[in-house]
Parts: sequence; structure tokens; C-alpha cells
Amino acid sequence: MRSISELQDYVNRCTAILGLSHWKVEVSKHPCEEDSWADIEVSQNLWNATMRVSAEFWSLDPAEKRRVIAHELLHVHYAGAERAVESLDGVLGREGYEIISNVFDVEVERAADALSTPVARLLPPIDELNT
Repeated sequence: MRSISELQDYVNRCTAILGLSHWKVEVSKHPCEEDSWADIEVSQNLWNATMRVSAEFWSLDPAEKRRVIAHELLHVHYAGAERAVESLDGVLGREGYEIISNVFDVEVERAADALSTPVARLLPPIDELNT
């Protein structure tokens, strides 16, 4: 692995390209869960997000790394809609909220996954992040 700081520089370049230049997306040195290549947590009150990558992320080929970064950054665009769904907790009752929340989570994941390949083509090559 080269370094988290190199990945941070790359993510900073990508946020500007994807209309997120007013966001601060910090790449954490702490890895994400083992069942994913990366994840992102978006602050509810600020223009901040934290991206974590797994140890396995570094072994992906450059095109797949770029697609994973695109996928995670797309989630930032959905953060407001996610907050709207979360605001329904307690309003719809537990069962109603769980249904809406689960459907929303699946559909946002599908959208981010479907869009990540074409969006990744807008991002600069990530060859310099090879292990």
C-alpha cells in the first residue's frame, strides 16, 4: 500500500469533479468492515464525511479502485435524502419506519452501484495507488 495521504489527495481531486468541492471528505486511517471494500459516513450537520477503505481495497485493480471511490462519493449526494428517511423514525411506527428505511437503503445502494461505473470514467486514473 502506498499511503492514506495519497488516497486523500486523490479523493480531494475527485470531490471537485463530482460537485462536492464544498465538502471535506476525510480518508480515515482506520479500515472499514471486512465485508466491504470501502464505506463513507456523512455528517448530519456539517459538510464533512469520513471514508474508510479495507485492507482488500489496496489489492483491487486501478479501475475497480476508481469505481469504489466513485461509489462512495455518490453516497454523499444521497445524504440529504437519507436524513429525510431517518426523520421518519418514530413518526411511522417501528414497523413502517423499518420498511421505508430498508427499501431506501437498498435502492440507494443500487443507484450508487449502477452509477459508479459511468461516473468513475469522469475521474482521473488511479494507477498511482497500486500496491
